[in-house]
Amino acid sequence: MLLPPPCFTAKDSSNMSSSSAGAVGYQIRFEGTRTAATKLLFLTEGLLLRQIQQDKSLAQYQVMIVDEVHERHLHCDFLLGVLRSLLADRPDLRLILMSATINIKLFSEYFNSAPVLQVPGRLFPIQVIYQPIPPEEQASRSEKLDPRPYLRILQGIDQRYPPEERGDLLLFLSGVAEISTIQEACQIYATHTRRWIVLPLHSTLSLAQQDKVFDIAPPGVRKCIISTNIAETSVTIDGVRFVVDSGKVKEMSFDPKAKMQRLQEFWISRASSEQRKGRAGRTGPGVCYRLYAESDYNAFAPYPVPEIHRVALDSLILQMKSMGLGDPLSFVFIDPPPAASIQTAVTYLKEQGALDGRNELTSIGGLLAQLPVDVVIGKMLVLGSLFNLVEPMLTVAAALSVQSPFLRSSQQNPDCATARQPLHSNQGDPFTLLNTFNAWVEVKGERGGGSRKWCRRRGLEEQRLYEMVNLRRQFKDLLRSHGLLESEDGAPSGGDRKQRRERLTERRKLHQMKRDHEQQEGSKRKVLRLEEGQDGEFSSGSDTEDRRGCRKDKEGPGQDVDIQEVKFKLRHNVSALQEAVSVSQDLSSRQQALLKLLICQGLYPQLALPDEHNSTRKDSEQVFHTRNKQGVVIHPTSVFASDPEALHVPEDAGRDAGPDRRDSSKHQLLAFVTLLETNRPYLSNCVRVPALQVLLLIANSLDTNADCTRLVVDGWLELELKEPEEALRVLSTALSLRAEWERLLQVQLGQNSAGEPSGQSGSRKDREKLSEGLVRFLLYTEVLEQG
Repeated sequence: MLLPPPCFTAKDSSNMSSSSAGAVGYQIRFEGTRTAATKLLFLTEGLLLRQIQQDKSLAQYQVMIVDEVHERHLHCDFLLGVLRSLLADRPDLRLILMSATINIKLFSEYFNSAPVLQVPGRLFPIQVIYQPIPPEEQASRSEKLDPRPYLRILQGIDQRYPPEERGDLLLFLSGVAEISTIQEACQIYATHTRRWIVLPLHSTLSLAQQDKVFDIAPPGVRKCIISTNIAETSVTIDGVRFVVDSGKVKEMSFDPKAKMQRLQEFWISRASSEQRKGRAGRTGPGVCYRLYAESDYNAFAPYPVPEIHRVALDSLILQMKSMGLGDPLSFVFIDPPPAASIQTAVTYLKEQGALDGRNELTSIGGLLAQLPVDVVIGKMLVLGSLFNLVEPMLTVAAALSVQSPFLRSSQQNPDCATARQPLHSNQGDPFTLLNTFNAWVEVKGERGGGSRKWCRRRGLEEQRLYEMVNLRRQFKDLLRSHGLLESEDGAPSGGDRKQRRERLTERRKLHQMKRDHEQQEGSKRKVLRLEEGQDGEFSSGSDTEDRRGCRKDKEGPGQDVDIQEVKFKLRHNVSALQEAVSVSQDLSSRQQALLKLLICQGLYPQLALPDEHNSTRKDSEQVFHTRNKQGVVIHPTSVFASDPEALHVPEDAGRDAGPDRRDSSKHQLLAFVTLLETNRPYLSNCVRVPALQVLLLIANSLDTNADCTRLVVDGWLELELKEPEEALRVLSTALSLRAEWERLLQVQLGQNSAGEPSGQSGSRKDREKLSEGLVRFLLYTEVLEQG
C-alpha cells in the first residue's frame, strides 16, 4: 500500500467524495485503476520491485505500508531488504510494516531498532478447546484420514447450540485428499440431519465452487466449510463461529540438489494456529477446537518457515543481478536463504545462458530480467519472436504460467474424456493446452460467447482460459515494449473506421452491463439450498452437475449475465484474437517440429530419460530419470498418462545398452516444466522430443570419442551412432546451425537493446534460412529414428 504525493491525511479525508473518484486506486498484474488523481495506491510486492528497477529512489512515494509481513513471502522478504537499503538514501520516506502476528524483535532489529506500535485486536472472545485425536483414530501415512474426530464436533455443535443460533463452521485440513475424505463423511451426516451444508474450499476448485462459501445458509442450517490454509489469511468468510484446527498444513519445499519441489505435510506454527483461531471471533464470540494437545501447541515453532527457504531462487537471483545488488550471498536478507539454493539458482541461470562465467548478466539475461515472467517463459517468448512463431508461443507461455484448466473432478468422467479427446496432442501437454485455447477462442467467435457449456462438457475451468488470454495479451505487450515484436500502428481505413464505431457502440453496452451486474451483486447475497453440497465438490452454482464433474446443460433465455464474458469482450477484440490464434491452428508439421524445439530450448536442462523397461509398461506407470533424480513418473493429469503408447521406444532400440546409453537415433526424451514430489515424484507439463537432434542443438557441452560415434551430453547422457561418417556429418550440421542460431539471437538482442524494431533483427532471409535448416535437421534425424 503506497501513498504518493501529495499524501492525504485523516484531516482532509472528508474531501474524498464521489467528486474525487480515483483518489484510491490499485494495480495488479492484469489491470489497474491509477490515475493522475490517485493519492492512495494498493499494489503487489512484485510490481513495486519492478518499479524500483525503473526508479531506484521511488521518488513518487512518500509513505509505504507493507501489510501481512508475517507471511514471509519470497518477494516480500526481498522487498524489505531493498527498502532497508533505500531508507539510507531517502530519509524522508516513511515505511510502516503491519501484521497481526509479527516477530517484533526480528523485524525491529532488522530496521535498526525501529519503533514498535502495538494496537489491541478487536476480536470477540474465543473459547479454545483442545481435543487431541485418540491414538486408535490417528491415520498412518498409507491410510485415509479418520473422520470420527470431525464428526464428533459437528454432533457436539448440534447438541449444544440450537439451530436458530447462527454460526458456521470452518474446518482446516492440510490438503485436497484429506478434504475429500472428511467431506464425504460430513455429507452423509448432513444429509441425515438436514442441518448442515458441506462445502470444500481449496485452490483447485472452480471459482464458482469457491465462491459458494461466501453465500448464506438458510435459517436453521449451518455451513461446514472444509478448507486448506487458503482460508487462514487469504480470504475472510463472514459468519464463522466455530473453527476446527487439525494442526496440519501442506507446504512446498525445494530440494536444490535434485531441483525438485516437494509438497509435504507439517505441523503448523503457533502464529498460524492463532491466525486460524482468529477466524472464529470476527463477527461474534466463537469457539476453536484444536485436534491436538496443548503441549503440542507449545512445542510448535513460533513462526512459519519463510518462503525464501522453501522455493527455487532463479527469478530472484536474476532480478538481483539486474538491479546491480552485487553478490546474492552478501545481500542482507532479513532471514538469508540457504547458500545451496543460491548456488543452484546461479548454476541454472548459467545453463540457461542468462549469466556468463563471471556470474554477470548476458545479453539475453538482461532482457529476461526485464520481463516480469519466469526465466523459462521469458526465454520461450524471445525464441518465438526470433523464429516467427510468436502467436503459438504466446499461448504456450501463457498456458504454462497458470493453473491447468482441466478440472481434477472430471478426470475420471468418461463423457468429459470423450469430449476433450480431440484436444489432446500426443506431442505433449503444451500442445494440448495450445489446442484447447485455440478451440475455446474459436467457440467464443462462433457462438457469440456461449463457451460455458462447451467448457463444462469437457471438464474445463473457464476462468483459467480467461487468465491465459489476459496473460497472452500482456506477454504480447511486453514483446512490443522491448522491441521484439512490431507495433500494430497505422491509420484506420474506411472499413476500419466503421468497425471501430461498431466496436465503440458494443463497448458502451458492455460497460453498462458490467455496471448493472456490479450493482446487482453489491445489493444481494445468495442463499444456499440445503441440497447444495450433496454432490460434494462437483456441484457448482445454480447449474446442475453430474457427480463426476460435468455440469448438465441448463442455459437459455433469461439466464444471468456472464460477467466474465463481458469482461473478456471489453478487454479483447474477439475477431483480432481469432485471427491471431488461427496462425497457431494452421501449423504445419515442420512448424510444429520447430515449436517443439523452441519449447525444449526454454525448458532445458529439464530433461528426463525413459527407463529401459518402459516398453513393457502398458499403463501410465512409466518410469523416467532426470540428471539428479531417479525413478520419477508422469503426473496423472498429463496427456501421456492417458496415452502412454506415444512414449514407447521401438523394441529393437538399444536392446543391449544400459539405461543411459542407447541407440540415440531411435530414442526420445521428455522435456518438463516441473518436477514435483507429493506421494511420489512427478513430471508435469511434459513434451516429448527426439533425443539426438535436440541434444545436439541445445546441450551446453558435448564430449566425443575419436570418430564421434559416442557422445556424452553435459556429463550425464551418452549417445551412440553406428556409422562414423554419418556421425561426423550430423555433428557438423548441428554445430553450424547452433553457431548461426547464436549469431542471429545476439543480433536481435543487440539491436533491440538499442531500440531498433524487431523486423530489422538480422535479415528476414537469414532467419527463414535458419528455420528451414533446423527443420530439415529435425526431420532428417527423425527419419533415422524410424529406422
